[in-house]
Amino acid sequence: MLFLISLIIALVTAFILDKPLKRHPAVFYITAALLTAASVIVLHSGLVIQSRFVRDYVIGIFSRGALGAAFWAVVMWAGALPNGSYPIKKLMPIRGELSITAAVLTLSHIINYGWQYISDFMKGRTGSDFAVTSIVCIIMVLIMVPLTVMSFKAVRKKMNARTWKKLQRFAYLFYALIYIHIMVIFIPRARSGREGYFLSILVYSAVFAGYAVMRIRKYELAKKKHDVRLLPDIVSLCAVALTLIVAASVSRSPLQPETKAASGETAPVFTFVPTAAATTETSASSAVTTTTSAVTADTVTDTDTGTASSSGTVTTETAAESTDSTETTPAPEETAAAQQEEPPQEQPAEPQTEPEPQITYRFRNGEYEGEAEGYAGTVHVKLTIENDVITSISAWADGDDPEYFGDAMNTVLPQIAANLSADGVDACSGATYSSEGIIGAARKALEQALN
Repeated sequence: MLFLISLIIALVTAFILDKPLKRHPAVFYITAALLTAASVIVLHSGLVIQSRFVRDYVIGIFSRGALGAAFWAVVMWAGALPNGSYPIKKLMPIRGELSITAAVLTLSHIINYGWQYISDFMKGRTGSDFAVTSIVCIIMVLIMVPLTVMSFKAVRKKMNARTWKKLQRFAYLFYALIYIHIMVIFIPRARSGREGYFLSILVYSAVFAGYAVMRIRKYELAKKKHDVRLLPDIVSLCAVALTLIVAASVSRSPLQPETKAASGETAPVFTFVPTAAATTETSASSAVTTTTSAVTADTVTDTDTGTASSSGTVTTETAAESTDSTETTPAPEETAAAQQEEPPQEQPAEPQTEPEPQITYRFRNGEYEGEAEGYAGTVHVKLTIENDVITSISAWADGDDPEYFGDAMNTVLPQIAANLSADGVDACSGATYSSEGIIGAARKALEQALN
């Protein structure tokens, strides 16, 4: 969808604004440069844009390179259309200006993703896809920059026409690398069930494969000067159709996204007891133990005192009896009188046991799940709470880029689990929207668990 919108913008610029572009190209170059700079600044400033439409169709159209690719598509198709046709008459006079505008718009994509590639390299993410995309991008930049410079009239006039034309043939390699770059990134995402990527692959394949077939057809017709064009037309249609079939086959999703999201198959899970939560629980347990110990100590003291008094009395009486037993046994009247004179002993008071204090928890035990909007889709967070401790927490996204989402998840989830809160959590630099999605989903899950 993003590329289709970009194609419409590029075609409107080429067919409706062709005369202003030809007369005042600097205005278009400066405008493209300002828009490119604005998109780069917004993405790297940490500013959170809540509107997904603005993120995808206003900023994303620059940062993801869709608008630049659309302008390149118009430039390359200008050389594949039949000579003398209306599109050729419109596009060929401004083809150089369109290519410069396309290059300026592509800078936003190069800067944003180039920075991400450098970050991935520093973190050790150097898989096969990383190596292929890095090499392809470097070659593309090395081709694009000199060809763009040579597209300026002042430079072109100083060069030999034949030399200039030979160097411009590197543009064919550049167009091919654009398509390869897109397929390397999009096919794995389409196969994983990411929404929109399968359709994007078909659209890009139709545009770029269609151009290649039409360009070869034009070259063959000019070279052999066919009077009958039915056979070349049939061959061209079959070639485009075959390309689309192959692209659709290799990018077909083996597993629907709903199934993956429901099962949580790819959701990374963190299972641990955060230090802060464990300390709180230990402190509460210690307080209960101390109180109980104090109550027990009082009880033991009182009991021991009473027992000691009783034992002392018994011991004294026994000693007296033992002594007197060796002497004359007193008369019963004397014994009764002595017992009347002896004061009655006080019974020890019953110890009063204090009730044990009850711990009040903020959250109910159980498993809770929340959802929020991420960078390019819904973010899910599932967490398990036991006695105000998050024992496990997991997150997955329907549409966010795995690289960005992984960085955000590794930064945000441990903070949420340790603090038992989604407030005051620091977002991951470079993955702000994915971080905000995880934080928002965790906040909703915690709200469900509140007592």
